[in-house]
Amino acid sequence: MSDWHTHVFTSTYTADVSGVCSFLYELGGMTILHDPSGCNSTYTTHDEPRWYDSKSLMFVSGLDEMTAVLGDDSVVIEDASKAAADLHPRFIALCGASIPHVIAFDYTGVSHLIEEKTGIPTIGIPTDGLKSYVSGVGLAEREWIKRFADVNTERKEHSFNLLGVTPIDFADQAHVKAMTASLQNDGFSLNACSAMCSTFEELQKIKAAAVNVLPTSCGRIAARYMEGIDHIPYVEGIPIGPYMHERIQKAMKQSEVDGISRTAYDENTEQGNVLIIGEEIYARSMAAAFNHSSLGKDESMHAYAFWPDISEGLNEDELLRRIDQADLVIADPLFKNIVHRKDTAFYEIPHIGYSGRIYRHDIPLFCSKDFKIEEKLRERK
Repeated sequence: MSDWHTHVFTSTYTADVSGVCSFLYELGGMTILHDPSGCNSTYTTHDEPRWYDSKSLMFVSGLDEMTAVLGDDSVVIEDASKAAADLHPRFIALCGASIPHVIAFDYTGVSHLIEEKTGIPTIGIPTDGLKSYVSGVGLAEREWIKRFADVNTERKEHSFNLLGVTPIDFADQAHVKAMTASLQNDGFSLNACSAMCSTFEELQKIKAAAVNVLPTSCGRIAARYMEGIDHIPYVEGIPIGPYMHERIQKAMKQSEVDGISRTAYDENTEQGNVLIIGEEIYARSMAAAFNHSSLGKDESMHAYAFWPDISEGLNEDELLRRIDQADLVIADPLFKNIVHRKDTAFYEIPHIGYSGRIYRHDIPLFCSKDFKIEEKLRERK
């Protein structure tokens, strides 16, 4: 059994149900969150920057006490069927929060019944509201690929997919476009971005790529599935600054040739006096970018990554110990309240998965080979 920890000073990361909704947002389906109501409003209010700018079919089942106690699945089946008859979605996805998990709701079985009744492809994604968005995005991506990806696509040389990409990690399309532009060099071209800025039809060709690129750990579930089934290797890393851009480009070329998956960031980022807190691949990529900048070449400064085990519970004691030892902390603004040393500098890079939409307009365009952390720090001073 995992050790769970009480959050006293820190916030919590976005839940798995929001990850599912975020991944499926642009793909033309109807997503049903099986829940009394609260998780749906949390997603739309805090976790989804696109909510007021573009439409998507996101519904909550309105699970009530008697339906839960009696296990009456016919209610959600009937409601889903009526909504689908009016809205004609391309597909239906069913996920849920903690109450369906407690009553052992059968996502696969109910999805089959909805599909049988509506004639619309339906996928069940067994979330429980207790894990992080990383799990939710990964499960949704894998289930979507299993059901809708074209297995007969011809492999395209020097092409890549971006996997696990949602606004929870990357805020908006500007970040995705900057990342894509940085990676489309040395003959490589984007096949599909899963699942921002690509259409349903483009994602159906996802198996045509020569290599998958994971700018976030959200893409690992799908990447490992495609590695095993389709023999497509993957590369982990974000093109933060020129060093990480070059490392990813080199790794993509190697992986396409030898079929071996690899990481583009440095492995020796586990200790130092510059602490970078965040999602794992982001934090490790940022640490590598820092250590190979003009600041990192100064022997008095060395960055390392700390990624809270957001699916198992954040150990605040360990986090506080690391922060107290740091001379510089790079993290979401909500971590600033636990920096107790007066001489510890703090540089804010907001993360929607941690602080929601509060600071979304303050997120720098870090997903680019042109991003230079040393210049940003000097500007802040």
